[in-house]
Amino acid sequence: MFWNHVSKKLSAYRHGELPSEESRRVAEHLADCSRCRDEYEEIKFGARLAQRLALEQAPADLWNELEAVMDGGTIHRRGAENAEAPQRKSFWPLPSFKLGAAFAVLLLIGFGVFWFQSRKTPRPFWEVARIEGQPVIGSKVIGEVGKLSLGEWLTTDDESRARIDVGQIGLVTVEPNSRLKLAEARDEEHRLAMTRGRMSALIWAPPRQFYVDTPSAVAVDLGCAYTLEVNDDGQAVLSVTAGWVAFESEGRESFVPRDGMCVTRPGIGPGTPYFNDASEEFKQALARFDTAGMDWPSRAAALGIILYQARERDALTLWHLLSRTFGEERGLIYDKLASFVPPPAGVTREGVLSRDKKMLDLWWENLGLGSADFWRMWKGPAPK
Repeated sequence: MFWNHVSKKLSAYRHGELPSEESRRVAEHLADCSRCRDEYEEIKFGARLAQRLALEQAPADLWNELEAVMDGGTIHRRGAENAEAPQRKSFWPLPSFKLGAAFAVLLLIGFGVFWFQSRKTPRPFWEVARIEGQPVIGSKVIGEVGKLSLGEWLTTDDESRARIDVGQIGLVTVEPNSRLKLAEARDEEHRLAMTRGRMSALIWAPPRQFYVDTPSAVAVDLGCAYTLEVNDDGQAVLSVTAGWVAFESEGRESFVPRDGMCVTRPGIGPGTPYFNDASEEFKQALARFDTAGMDWPSRAAALGIILYQARERDALTLWHLLSRTFGEERGLIYDKLASFVPPPAGVTREGVLSRDKKMLDLWWENLGLGSADFWRMWKGPAPK
């Protein structure tokens, strides 16, 4: 570990004030140090609380109106000409009416503050640098540098390439014949939506801050470098060169490590991950298995090839298949995986066949692929 702790760096890290290399080192430290992670979560909570309090500010006269409603159902008219005007009592001075009126005023305040903040807050954007050709933002060809605003599309033709600065957390290189949109740009969520083409991402932020929507799954950064290619039919191929990436869709997850790949398909979602040096027969059989659905003869034939071709390194694939198979299929996979990596204490055949999540995670720990705690720690509802 390069420092004992990084407490003094966390605030600057949270606000994107560190140089990129130092920011990357802090991210790596956070992945290993629970004490600094706890401190970082406290800093993030404090920042969110301060932001919320700022949004709750409102003109003093609105609070006076609210106080009048709650105190006596009376709203005072202001101005010297009305200074001696008698107070008018509510025609319905019931507590429920007072609470209802107070709630209505609070709603009015909320909408007013939201409108005011939306008017004064600059529209978020990411900087785009032209690498070659003529990349286009919206309908405008960019020069050397352009701005990709929220909701805008970046398009490259067959001779264009561009680089996107992802806030303060990373870089994305957009290859020719690609089309993607800036879908979100907040401190805790940086999101692109990609409909076709190829991109490469290098992210040094903590996990689960950078997302890429594809037609059939979301690529979730877990601290990594990767390429993502989306075909015209909506199929996407993920290839990880450093760290981890998760493919997620409707509760189906694939965790892809360095040198791993995964295909996601419309109507199916994330496929089963595999290492890029697996045999072609293994890859083809895995693709057939992932797309076979309830075609049991096809599934059985594909699974037979997968089990025959599997190496100890392919424990990654076998572990994922445990939660995607049924009955006898799962039993065959259990036996094959156990021949490579014996299940640890506390993991039983019966428990795995019933897809006990705790046992599956315990077994993962023995595969030599990193700790399940790392990505479970950051796991939470992905921003929609």
